Amino acid sequence: MRILITGANGPAGMALGEQLRGSGHEVIGADMDNAPNEFYDLVEKVPPSNDPGMIPRLADLIHQHGVQVLLPTVSDELPAVAAAHEAGQLGCVVMIGAAAAVDTAHDKWLTVTRLISSGVPVPRSALPSHFASTQQAVDALGSPFILKPRVARGGRGVSLIDAADELDLAELDDSWLLQEFASGEEYAPMVFHAGPDSGTDFCAVVRKTELKQGKVGNAVDTVRIDGPEAEEIAALALDTVRALGLEFQADLDVRRLADGRAVVLEVNARFGANSRRAPQLLELVLQQAQALSVQPVGRG
Repeated sequence: MRILITGANGPAGMALGEQLRGSGHEVIGADMDNAPNEFYDLVEKVPPSNDPGMIPRLADLIHQHGVQVLLPTVSDELPAVAAAHEAGQLGCVVMIGAAAAVDTAHDKWLTVTRLISSGVPVPRSALPSHFASTQQAVDALGSPFILKPRVARGGRGVSLIDAADELDLAELDDSWLLQEFASGEEYAPMVFHAGPDSGTDFCAVVRKTELKQGKVGNAVDTVRIDGPEAEEIAALALDTVRALGLEFQADLDVRRLADGRAVVLEVNARFGANSRRAPQLLELVLQQAQALSVQPVGRG
């Protein structure tokens, strides 16, 4: 197959490029930084995800190269890519969930509210407008608590608030999320879910052994785990993607509260940087893409 991967110079795109090297597939990269790397001979330049020209540029590349499958890996572009796919604007198989589900996963507050309504465990969470003061937030969420943007990639903008005097809640609008701090082990389950009518589900679990910002942030290193611990986290991850209505690949952050309970922190409707630790995930996604390529493209 001829495959186009966005974010080719980012962690997730590099991980996919490494796995596809020597696979027999023709792989083309796309990125704002179009420098070739060790896994892609060709990386086409694309505009930022918030540029109105991003989707037309992807469509042009798909047509120009005869792309059969698009694998998007940039979080910021996912809602636009999902919407364009549903509108039939891309002209190839796109491995992404339904637009409504992707929109929900893209917004951490919408994710929390959907998971709560489905009985999936999450940390105590709130918006700034829910409290009259920072002390009220401390009383409700505990100390320390997490402050993070509702929409952001990885650990960008995440802060650990240790005391009420560290934050003036009046300065924040509801584009921010306040959340109970889960202080225990952190995991990055990687899921394949083919949809509600399919029996094909897969989840690999890695434990984060070091975080970029110490107590929070992206993983510096991970190790894949098996056994009862992995089975527990995998079951939670699969419940999560089913509750959100996501299909195909997803990358989650799960962490344990102080009492040991595992809770879902966020969901990304894409491959993550750790996919090389679970090559079965990419194999399943490409098998599904091959099956979809013989069907009419689009969701409408």
